Amino acid sequence: MQSLTRPKIALAMQALVVTAFAAAPALAQDTSPGIANDTVKIGISGPLTGPVAALGAIADGIRTRIDPINSAGGIKMADGKTRKIELLVEDDGLDPQRTLTNARKLVEKEEVFALVATAGTPNNQAIGRYTTQRGVPNLFMYSGVHELAGPEWEMGFVPSFTTEAAIFAKYLLDNMPQAKIALLFLNTETGQTFQSALEGAISGSNVSIVAAQPVTSADPTVETQLSTLKASGADTLVVITGPKQGAEAVRFATESGWKPTTLVSNIAASIASLKPAGLENAKGVITSQFLKQVNATAPGDDEGVQRYLADHAAAQSKFSTDDALGQSGYAIGDALVKVLESMKAPTREAVMEAARNLDHVQLDLLLPGIALTTKSGEDVYPIESLQLFQFDGTAYQPLGEAISFEGKTPKH
Repeated sequence: MQSLTRPKIALAMQALVVTAFAAAPALAQDTSPGIANDTVKIGISGPLTGPVAALGAIADGIRTRIDPINSAGGIKMADGKTRKIELLVEDDGLDPQRTLTNARKLVEKEEVFALVATAGTPNNQAIGRYTTQRGVPNLFMYSGVHELAGPEWEMGFVPSFTTEAAIFAKYLLDNMPQAKIALLFLNTETGQTFQSALEGAISGSNVSIVAAQPVTSADPTVETQLSTLKASGADTLVVITGPKQGAEAVRFATESGWKPTTLVSNIAASIASLKPAGLENAKGVITSQFLKQVNATAPGDDEGVQRYLADHAAAQSKFSTDDALGQSGYAIGDALVKVLESMKAPTREAVMEAARNLDHVQLDLLLPGIALTTKSGEDVYPIESLQLFQFDGTAYQPLGEAISFEGKTPKH
């Protein structure tokens, strides 16, 4: 047998290295962390416990959309590979510092590809600088304040609070041109943004805000604030709070004998959220919606609703089918799938590019006439339309058609 000299050994080793690199999967090159040939890791931080644990339905809603897709083998992406989505969920109790801790864990230890549906404006503010420095997408935030710390790596999902404020103002200007508003608002940028937008939308009219009371998510009760608002003589109550406090406001407004015209932000107005108030007390409540009204006992022939109900049953979801927070999570999961399917390369940059250029993307639970549309450098708001609904004691009934602010969302 012929012996190998040192030069021949060196040449043989080089050949082996070249062969190894040639045989390596193409995905090993120019790929971001968290995505492999058959999986993509997605991180979620949200309040699964604590005073606003109801928001945990968002994460469960995402799982409801993703589980059946994974069971069917995964999603086929634009690079030709089919991948399952691995969801990693961390509880933050809506504490911004815990959200930051979770983000660090998900990015540095778990090496997720992206964060999705981070709940709460302060929470997204807390991680914005970090995700921007690390170049990690924070996609489809559950916050109506879109202009946060790192727009190149962040994107909201729900309509801006400025849009909802403008639509509430339009309703009052058209139907109650002398309305005296009492405002109950979260004392965060969420509520402050809404208040500022509402003031701007009614400026120069005879509609006025005669009293405003702030609340925090940690307040055990908001009865003191509501008593002050009632004493103002207002004939209209506008509520921009979490679900628990929204229900308390609705119950107080009726049971105290005040009975103002009540408009509640969509973050607190689902039937599931209003049940603690007593649905009889919620009769007449007006809200804005971008999602279809789901009646599990009478789903009709809407294919999107039927698919949602089937997925809800298959995933054994914890939230009720009429919970708008769970529905929002399901829609976010649907949007995530659409973006992952369309991104042109297995990189974080590519997923943000896809998210920034959505062209009338349809989702199962979006109301007719509402679709996801963004344009890089010009339009960062995926949803810019809302429709008003009024609760009749059993279900929400539409008040007119969807109102579009496409390309015209008021800035805060």
